[in-house]
Amino acid sequence: MTTANISAAETGPFLVAPGRTRQWMNWLFVDKARMFWVLQIAGWLSFFMLHVLSVSTFVAGRSSDALLYSVASSLIGFLTTSILARPVYRFARRQGPVLLLAIALSSTILMAFAMSAMKAQTFGILFGNAWMGLRGEAIGTSNFLLLLIPDVPVNLFLLGSWAGFYFGINYYLNLRNETERAILSARLADQAQLKMLRYQLNPHFLFNTLNAISTLVLEQDGKQANKMLTQLSSFLRYSLDSDPLQKTSLAEEIRALELYLEIEKTRFADRLKVTFDIDAEALSARVPSLILQPAIENAIKYAIAKMETGGEIIIVAKRERNKLHMQVCDNGPDAPDNPSDLLRNITTGVGLVNMRDRLAHLYQDNCKFKLSRLEPQGLCVSLTIPFEKKGLTNEQ
Repeated sequence: MTTANISAAETGPFLVAPGRTRQWMNWLFVDKARMFWVLQIAGWLSFFMLHVLSVSTFVAGRSSDALLYSVASSLIGFLTTSILARPVYRFARRQGPVLLLAIALSSTILMAFAMSAMKAQTFGILFGNAWMGLRGEAIGTSNFLLLLIPDVPVNLFLLGSWAGFYFGINYYLNLRNETERAILSARLADQAQLKMLRYQLNPHFLFNTLNAISTLVLEQDGKQANKMLTQLSSFLRYSLDSDPLQKTSLAEEIRALELYLEIEKTRFADRLKVTFDIDAEALSARVPSLILQPAIENAIKYAIAKMETGGEIIIVAKRERNKLHMQVCDNGPDAPDNPSDLLRNITTGVGLVNMRDRLAHLYQDNCKFKLSRLEPQGLCVSLTIPFEKKGLTNEQ
């Protein structure tokens, strides 16, 4: 699945989680406003439950006033973080690191005092203000702000934890977005490279074919020239119409190669013999379009063209369990003792390198590409890919 083709249901920061898990997690995280309110409500409901089970029960006993105090404390926290903390922290996120830290710390301290004041007023309404007098006597002051200081650390911890989650989740989502953009850019670059590799037709082939057609016209062999033009048109139409990012059946691939080879047979006449050794079972396999054409083109250009007689190309396709093995072999002279040297030759190895790179892009480590020298002479290009049929991969 390419990023460019990901559906709306599959977008979001979680692309590799299992199906249903990915769907609900992406539903939650793909919309930041929805994510905020879902987590905000869930978080403060959890705080309310904890407050009921701990603070209210131990401080005020199990009573309606204690339950109201838990509701009020949770509501104060919910409104403080929703109305004050969220816009302040959102503004702070757009600033530099030093200013962000200064704004976050100062605003959190101020909001902790505000929450302490609101909770103190609520506690006084529900349980009376006698506790304020007792605290004043204990610390030796009647200043309201100073009386709030014992409560500030708890609220500061609460707001600090909320701020940690807020900044952490936002930075995580920003990182995920950057990662997704990087993945998308890499995949689009891969797609562009695949298309470039696939559409890189050797201009020598077109030049030689048109030159052969011109010769036939000069020799007044209009019938043969017209046949060659028709074959060239059909081959180019298949080449341009087929999507390099999609796969075709091996049967369709063989038909396209036959068009290409018929053109070359017109040029080389009896100098070129083509043999197909294709398993019937292999014909239904899905293969990258025109994946074998560079190997055939290489054989014609650097082997058959150098031979006066007896040139032969053998095209093989066999299925072996869950693998498809394909070969393009020729009996031409001058094959190097170490055929891999051809891949390092920028003059003679472009087509083979493109062929190898296309396989690597499409199948990563799940493919093999090999060049081997034949005895007494000749070169064989071998490739192994997963055996796939339309809509499924056959693994046995």
